Amino acid sequence: MEDLDAKIDVLEREKIFSLIAENSVRFKKINIRQTGNNNKNSIEHLDELVASYEKLLRAMPREFFKIEQAIRLKFLVPLEEIRKTKILASINQDMELIQEQVITKFQGLYKVRGNEDEFLARMKEISSRCKENADKQLEKTAEFLHSKLQSSMSITPLQLEKKYGLDQQSLHQLHLIEVLQDIDVIFDSFKNNGIDESVLNGAHEAIIERVKLGKELERLLPPAHQVGARKEWRMRVAKESVRLKEMILSIQTFAKQIQKLNDQRNFDVIKKHWGRIEESFEEFPDEKAEVVLSKLKPYYHLLENQNN
Repeated sequence: MEDLDAKIDVLEREKIFSLIAENSVRFKKINIRQTGNNNKNSIEHLDELVASYEKLLRAMPREFFKIEQAIRLKFLVPLEEIRKTKILASINQDMELIQEQVITKFQGLYKVRGNEDEFLARMKEISSRCKENADKQLEKTAEFLHSKLQSSMSITPLQLEKKYGLDQQSLHQLHLIEVLQDIDVIFDSFKNNGIDESVLNGAHEAIIERVKLGKELERLLPPAHQVGARKEWRMRVAKESVRLKEMILSIQTFAKQIQKLNDQRNFDVIKKHWGRIEESFEEFPDEKAEVVLSKLKPYYHLLENQNN
């Protein structure tokens, strides 16, 4: 949990820096335009610059909590009270710092023009709205996460790693977490609709066996002095990772086709995906390919038989 919080903190900090950089660009454009119009440091010019900062302050909690929500939803991790307190304090501190910088930067300029009181009143109102906005964004994020996680049937990345023998780094790199979670949820619905559980387990086992084949290939690392052989080996390993992903995506495609009524299914697509799976074992002997295919065929036949 602490590791995840730390990673989220880094992403949120990077986003804040990005928003500040965007404001700097916007700030320069305003200065160039107003100077060109002979309005430099006019009330109109100053008000537009303050409005740019206000836009930054409105965006900060929105983008901040958007990251919090996306990462926690991806890893199925709830937003706990202690974390809520910490991140609310963090975003408020960031916004207060920027508000202080705005006051320091512009108060004297407004004072010279006799508008200091109006400026300070405006900044007080902006400060109040910022805190209110941050509170609302946090509660909205917390409620959304609670709702999604309560209703979620998704298997966690750690559970996926244990189930398929594919480490979480590979799951992330291949963008397979959401795909496998989707397959797991759909398969659970199939079990409740009378589809033979052994057929669905066979599809899971096919993925496990394919992962094992990839690991066997990884263990065939040539000696360090065989540079050419090592390069070829790396290409084979990379190609097999892609083929594993394609097979899993095909299993997901089959699942979505099974969900449809028979006359709504695209059997050309189904056959095309199966053909690709069969052709994807060129790196392996036929008997090893058959270990995977034999477990997957009953699942494919759920669709194939209904086209006869």
